[in-house]
Amino acid sequence: MIIATGSVDINEATKLAQDASTSAGDLAEKIKDLKTSLDGTITESTSTPFDDGKEHNDGDMWVVMSGNSATSMYFYSGGSWTLKKWDVTSLAVEYLSALSANLGNVQAGNINGVNISGSTINGGTITIDSGIDKFTMSNSGFEASNIIDGYTTDIYGGMITLNEGNTGVITLDVSNGINSKGLSIKGHTIACDDSGALYLEKQGGGGSVTDIHAADVYSNGTKLKSALSAKRDVTDYSPDEALSAVMNTDVKKWKYKDSDNSADSQHIGPIIDDVNEVGDKTASIANDMISTDENGNYFLNESNTISILLAALKKSNQRIDELSYRITQLERKNAQ
Repeated sequence: MIIATGSVDINEATKLAQDASTSAGDLAEKIKDLKTSLDGTITESTSTPFDDGKEHNDGDMWVVMSGNSATSMYFYSGGSWTLKKWDVTSLAVEYLSALSANLGNVQAGNINGVNISGSTINGGTITIDSGIDKFTMSNSGFEASNIIDGYTTDIYGGMITLNEGNTGVITLDVSNGINSKGLSIKGHTIACDDSGALYLEKQGGGGSVTDIHAADVYSNGTKLKSALSAKRDVTDYSPDEALSAVMNTDVKKWKYKDSDNSADSQHIGPIIDDVNEVGDKTASIANDMISTDENGNYFLNESNTISILLAALKKSNQRIDELSYRITQLERKNAQ
């Protein structure tokens, strides 16, 4: 009811009447919708809607029950049952035993006892803390604490793949470094549990062994692959060339710049002069004794050097035998 006192403008009165009419129409529509729902019947079943032999009308409801819990709800419309879906703004429950939905953006507090499969987690810092072991992933990298004897390993810019292809292979990619300093191992032993050999291979495997850079290396022996079946382009190496290489190689004594003054710091051997220009070299070395790594750095090829020395020794022994024979011949001649 609208009660007007005093003078009322005709336009204002018309507007009030229109607003009242609109409100009344909205209320009537809502009452109509409510009546439709109230007029429908509600069926409870442990199964989804099926032909139960009864006549159903628009607005009928079918509730699927599991014990005392309703698991889904259907409405009858246009001769068929339609699953009821709830708008995200109207969903407010105390406990969800199972949820299957496209949730869109979700903001939550603590989530306990959840298995997440086939999902991607982007941005921020992710921490998994069991109370003993702790894993933290962020833009800075991956940190795992208490994995081995309570120690912590920081990995930055790298990748660890465990049991790739169920082969038991562990792949560690440290192209950008581990903790920007390399790999540090607490303890002093790397061992294979089955007492087998330890292989360091280049990417892709196939028996292609990678280079190893180290300081002093102690071993019970060195085994170089020397089987003919593993080699190609095999030719003879001239003993004369070997002797010439040895005679044109200088042997020096030196200490490394980063070494101390102990007796063990003294070294003897050929030197590769990578400082002075050709013509001003302070040390000479045969080219066959020199190799370069992937960065173009020079190093002494000890295997080649030993082989050159063997060939030169053979040539020297040959010359000694020839000279011995000539001396013997001269002695016999003088004796006559």
